[in-house]
Amino acid sequence: MLAILGSPAISSEPQFKIITAEPLQQFMAFGRITDGFEAEMRKAIAGSPNLKRVYIESTGGKTLEAKRTAQLLNTHGITIRVAGRCASACVALWAATDRRELTASARLGLHAGIPIKKAPGALEAVTSPVRQRLADDMLRKAGFSDQLILKARQVPPNSILWLTPTELASDGVRFTLTSPPPNNSSKPTPLRGVGKGR
Repeated sequence: MLAILGSPAISSEPQFKIITAEPLQQFMAFGRITDGFEAEMRKAIAGSPNLKRVYIESTGGKTLEAKRTAQLLNTHGITIRVAGRCASACVALWAATDRRELTASARLGLHAGIPIKKAPGALEAVTSPVRQRLADDMLRKAGFSDQLILKARQVPPNSILWLTPTELASDGVRFTLTSPPPNNSSKPTPLRGVGKGR
């Protein structure tokens, strides 16, 4: 069943780029979270184990790959930061990571998911709820309310519900609000997401 949940991408070309930015004291990840994303992040971490933050901008990708990447970041105590746009599986990755940061300009985008490849016949009726539960549980880890998760499910896959840090905090999502880094510094300000712990 996991093979169906994380079915291979059609393209063999990576749809993402992970950069080690030593001067900024962080990794930078751009593009879709597709097959090989977690493995590439693992290589980057092995090459620069002193870096403890990932800056990410992504339109989404595969939920299972996002989940594996979140587990990797959590194992290494790495923070994930969004300053631009992060949607779909990117939000799931951000939410499932223990240490989450947003800048005031960050926007997280949610919508009803669509599988890259559906399971054959009646098996889809079994795998579809499993996929949905996996994604929902990743969001709940960060404090997304069931009401917001349900609202996101109503947004068609070709649309996005964009949320600001203020909207997320008022829903109870837990994160640290940071300022953009001055002079290439990546230290967060003492501001915190005001969301209630759950």
